[in-house]
Amino acid sequence: MSLEASAIALTAAVVKAATKIWLKDRPIAADASAKALDLLEKQVTGLNDRRKLGLLFTNLESRVADRLLPFLDVEFRALPENERAAAVDAVRETFDRAALTDDDLFATDLDAAYLYRFLLRAVPGVTKLLSTDGTELYQRVLRECCAYLVQVTSTLPRFQPGALVEVLRRETEILETVRTVLATLPERRHPDDFAADFRRQVVMTLDRMALYGVGLAEATRLYPLSVAYLSLGVTSDDVPGDRIEHVLPRSSRILLRGEAGSGKTTLLQWLAVQCASRQLQDVDGWAGLEPFLLRLRRFSRSPLPAPERFLDEVGRFIADEMPPGWVQRHLRQGRAVVLVDGLDELPDDRRREVREWLRGLVGAFPRARFVVTTRPAAVAPDWLHDDGFTEVRLQPMTPRDVRTFVTRWHQALPGETPAEERDALIAAIGARSALRRLAENPLLCALLCALHHQGNGRLPENRMELYEVALRMLLDSRDSERGIETPVRLSLTEKLVLLRSLAYWLVRNGHTDVPAADAEARITAKLRSMGQIEVTPRTVFRHLLDRGGVLREPVPGRIDFVHRTFQEYLAAQAAVEEDDIGILTANAHLDEWREVVVLAAGHAHPAQRERLLDGILQWDADEQERLKLDLVALACLETSPVLSERLRNEIEDRASTLIPPPGREQAEALARAGEFVLDLLAGTEPETPAATAATVYAIALIGGPGALELLTRYREAQDEVVVNELIEARQRFDPAEFAERVLAELPIDTLHVGDPAELVGLEHLRHLKHLDCGITRSDEFDLALLADTSLESIRLAVGGVHTGSIDIGPLAAISTLRNVSADLRTHGWARLAELPSLEYLRLSDIDDIGQLTELTPLWRLPALALDSVSGLEDLEMLSFLDQPQALSFRRCPHLRDVHALLRWADSLTELSFADCSAVDLSPLPSLTGLRVLEFRDIRRPDLRLVSRISGLRELRLHNFQSLDTAPLVDRPDLQVTGTFEPPCCY
Repeated sequence: MSLEASAIALTAAVVKAATKIWLKDRPIAADASAKALDLLEKQVTGLNDRRKLGLLFTNLESRVADRLLPFLDVEFRALPENERAAAVDAVRETFDRAALTDDDLFATDLDAAYLYRFLLRAVPGVTKLLSTDGTELYQRVLRECCAYLVQVTSTLPRFQPGALVEVLRRETEILETVRTVLATLPERRHPDDFAADFRRQVVMTLDRMALYGVGLAEATRLYPLSVAYLSLGVTSDDVPGDRIEHVLPRSSRILLRGEAGSGKTTLLQWLAVQCASRQLQDVDGWAGLEPFLLRLRRFSRSPLPAPERFLDEVGRFIADEMPPGWVQRHLRQGRAVVLVDGLDELPDDRRREVREWLRGLVGAFPRARFVVTTRPAAVAPDWLHDDGFTEVRLQPMTPRDVRTFVTRWHQALPGETPAEERDALIAAIGARSALRRLAENPLLCALLCALHHQGNGRLPENRMELYEVALRMLLDSRDSERGIETPVRLSLTEKLVLLRSLAYWLVRNGHTDVPAADAEARITAKLRSMGQIEVTPRTVFRHLLDRGGVLREPVPGRIDFVHRTFQEYLAAQAAVEEDDIGILTANAHLDEWREVVVLAAGHAHPAQRERLLDGILQWDADEQERLKLDLVALACLETSPVLSERLRNEIEDRASTLIPPPGREQAEALARAGEFVLDLLAGTEPETPAATAATVYAIALIGGPGALELLTRYREAQDEVVVNELIEARQRFDPAEFAERVLAELPIDTLHVGDPAELVGLEHLRHLKHLDCGITRSDEFDLALLADTSLESIRLAVGGVHTGSIDIGPLAAISTLRNVSADLRTHGWARLAELPSLEYLRLSDIDDIGQLTELTPLWRLPALALDSVSGLEDLEMLSFLDQPQALSFRRCPHLRDVHALLRWADSLTELSFADCSAVDLSPLPSLTGLRVLEFRDIRRPDLRLVSRISGLRELRLHNFQSLDTAPLVDRPDLQVTGTFEPPCCY
């Protein structure tokens, strides 16, 4: 059998073993002779479905083969092919003969290294006829295939009744996902390459993103994080607004603050996966880093980890193979990043301990990188400033982010999702301020998507209703809609009673997760008062964990809520039911209780709510604590459906001392209180530009028609900081209406846009002359929308990964346009001849020089710049130009013959060559009209030729070393500028 044939047979054995583990049927997995496909065929009806099933597994084998064959092509190439084939056959025999009996093989965090060791023990002796090299090849291939198996099993949806039908429905998506996850597996360099094994474990463990909904067939769906991740915006004192990946190179130590559900944990997972799969090689300081993710909630009752325990988070099987001092060595050499998640998830009294632990790590390993996350109020400003940490804050998702999020959520759904459904949700979010606020949070946006997809006819107006509907979906609708029979029949009320008891117990004791035994014990204690439930507590607990969708077991033996928000919502309800108003009041100033108190105000009946808020307002506190309590009271207004006029007035009176907000942090706090703040902001006149800008920011965060009306009062602003804030606010409103009503008269001369939607309404900006467009997809930017503007110049640049060509012909409708600069691939040039005042045209990335003939109608063009025209060897293609005054050539590596310039000897006054290493400069002395000449990054020019250009008055030289300007000594009329160094002897 050839090596290729042996490899293909091996892929079939790998997929068969993966299927057995996926089924989680111990007897089947233990039977080495069992054919998994035959067993699966019994669960589908109809010849066509069986045919589809066969094709699916054939295609899965092909995806594995696509990764395995290139691996075999480079491993032990000096070994005879028959010996290599024998080693591969031995691996196939190992998979075929292995009885998969170990319970750990069926764990959700199955580790490839553990599976490898199990198979070596389970099938001994298969290498006795192999040579030493053949045995080593066997070990490499076996370990490689174990990694493939784990990726396949983790990509398939969790097996349960009905899962096979879903798999067949999602065949194309699943196969593409398998291909993607296999492609991202880090390469192993040798059998003992522990670093590669660790990176693989990081990718396999963390490259999963939980998406809510999918018709609630599952409470969450796992999807490759590297595919589905949405880049998050951040801001800081030094960074007014940027994407997190752009901030990473600026500091080796980052403290990241973000609200609940804002994506902090997801961001750290994404960083870990990107590092492990070596996707950050081009980010300064992040190439080749080993990522160590540490979730602090795992250590709520145990000491903080030393470096040798950093691997515990990504798997329980690989740590014992770690070479001594491996983690410390990478940290010490600056080849690692420590990702610390959740400062706020440890009690207050342990945060000093965390700071000392971090200081110890930073002091011991100053070259390592650190990213630490926390909720905003958990630690004081500049908490880690003295240790060199840069603080950044996660920003709410922008409207563009929300559109992207909703789009990706719908793309992740199995099968085809109508675009109308996605567009309808995007339109609904944009039209309602309450929904816009909810959708700014990634967690809540995912829930909105799920609710909308469920088709229940309406979307929640506030967090209270959203959480109520979401919990009903997760706890009650999921299994009933799929017709799945469960051994436990609990009503929604019974489930909520049990979960509220557990949630409130966790909050009272300062826990975010607990050992499974403790959680089960709490459920058992509550069941003693629920005699109508006849099944065992163990059965009830497992049902809540496995089928409820609200609890989870993120690592073996530890239980928490799928999101802390659900824990806080349920705990608040329990506190109200037990009438623990005094406990809520006494703890309202604590960070970990804040959301519980705010949500309790929504759960409470009117008398309880009055007692709660009166207690908060009257609590004896120092100035800092008083501010916290007043903000809690303000936040309670959002969730309180009924409140006495007296109490509401008192809260609003106290809020008036915070208005106008002096800065962005105070503006965000005010905005969280809700739309009533608009009335308070309307009655104030900020005295400084900074306070005015913060007021605009708060109004924009609140959003809605009332906010738009209020922002019109700033339409005559002149201060730059206020104008910039108004420009940023546009993305939160209808862009055309906002441009017309708010931005029209502002002194906006230059504008940058990165969202296609921002092109709408620019005709209303009366002072706009210069537009800078960051284009990510050419099919999304409709330049025809600019037809009625009065632009004088436009620059089109790449705003991300851009592969298409954009049609710039519609720019011909802008009669005032004089300058067009395109730093990306374009077409439709001929239409620009219609522009009466076009003076300058810059074109880039021209692969076919024949395309230059399209410029012929622009024969009167005064200035032309060509960038990255690899096929340009001479200038004959430009002979259509009549009397050009300026020409520029950049990154034209094959341009040599420029004799065509002589036809414009009298008209050409400016000429530039940049990164054109082959150009022949001999014709230049004949250019009698040339006044300005520029050289940049080219072969050292012959300045003797330059000195003979009689009319030349300015020579610009850039990026030259040891350039001898002696030939110009007789040209006192020639000014030489730029960046160059004369030789030391000159």
